[in-house]
Amino acid sequence: MKTDRRKRGTKTSSFGSPGRINHDSTPFYTSKLYEGLPQEQKVKYVENPIPSQFLDKIFSKSSENMEELPDNSVHLMVTSPPYNVGKEYDEDFTLKDYLEFLKRVWKEVYRVLVPGGRACINIANLGRKPYIPLHAFIVRDMLDLGFLMRGEIIWNKASSSSPSTAWGSWLSASNPTLRDVHEYILVFSK
Repeated sequence: MKTDRRKRGTKTSSFGSPGRINHDSTPFYTSKLYEGLPQEQKVKYVENPIPSQFLDKIFSKSSENMEELPDNSVHLMVTSPPYNVGKEYDEDFTLKDYLEFLKRVWKEVYRVLVPGGRACINIANLGRKPYIPLHAFIVRDMLDLGFLMRGEIIWNKASSSSPSTAWGSWLSASNPTLRDVHEYILVFSK
């Protein structure tokens, strides 16, 4: 007895389904969820050379003003900004002043990045009383400046943290203090 072993075609499933199934994501990206959000624009690619006297140099200064770098000259920016937590190299800013300082840096980063250039920011959230979600403030400010968010990498630092399981809420299990064992690497493009 001979059986017909031809594969039957399948109907294309909707976007987001599990498995390796071909799909058209257009309905997802044209849904109301994406209304009003910044979209990638076709722009003329411009890249300006960095003057040779500034190549292979380290500038030990604030990135609020990167006058040595022309507009549209950098492809990738990676930073872990000071966290404003009282280290000897930190200022003692209010949260508002700290975020304004960072926003001045992000504005300058936007200026020097080429179209499509990437900005990667390593940041941890701070405190417990109250908890300060720095990553959320940075995402908001970057979007306000015109960056597109490309994703986030969760850097799990648990293997290098103390094996202590103390929550800092001894005898207060009804109100535990959670332990952060991760940082974010936020990825944006111009």
